[in-house]
Amino acid sequence: PYRLSLDKFFKEQASESLEHAQKAGELLTGLGGHPSQAIPEIEETNKHSIKNLLNESLNHEEKAVILYKDLLKHSEGKSLYIEEYAREMIKQEEMHGIEIKKMLRDYDS
Repeated sequence: PYRLSLDKFFKEQASESLEHAQKAGELLTGLGGHPSQAIPEIEETNKHSIKNLLNESLNHEEKAVILYKDLLKHSEGKSLYIEEYAREMIKQEEMHGIEIKKMLRDYDS
């Protein structure tokens, strides 16, 4: 019964991940850098129950928050723009995590 709503949710997450990557790439090139074309391996359990997929998503969101917090730490006092970018991304990823936690609670009900 959850397939359609989860299908939409995961497609939206994929689109947003692409937007985040493009935004990071634009920022990096704007600062004179060159974004890597390598695609990092994504950890997955290869278990495809709803609960497993949501837990994998939550894990990815939590790792993203850690990376953006690291960016914030390294940019503090150096670039207000990058600080605000990092804060905004932390906010977005934390909101995603909250949404997934609510979905997991609904799933367990």
